[in-house]
Amino acid sequence: MKTEQDIAPLIELLKMAAEQWPSSENGEVSQSELFRRDQALLKMWPEACRRVGLGEREFPRGVIKRWQHEMGGGRPN
Repeated sequence: MKTEQDIAPLIELLKMAAEQWPSSENGEVSQSELFRRDQALLKMWPEACRRVGLGEREFPRGVIKRWQHEMGGGRPN
């Protein structure tokens, strides 16, 4: 299943994000900064896949749908 194959690079992406932004918490970060970070995570995705030994993969649609849901305040965009 493709979703299971996305778990390893998603975990790696979270590690990369923790290295990039080590001490901030969501309550301390503006909405525009969160959006900028989401864009940065999308750009880091190919590197996360490479680090876990996978070839180029599409970013998981379920994660993008969740981001859209959160940005829309729970309403579909």
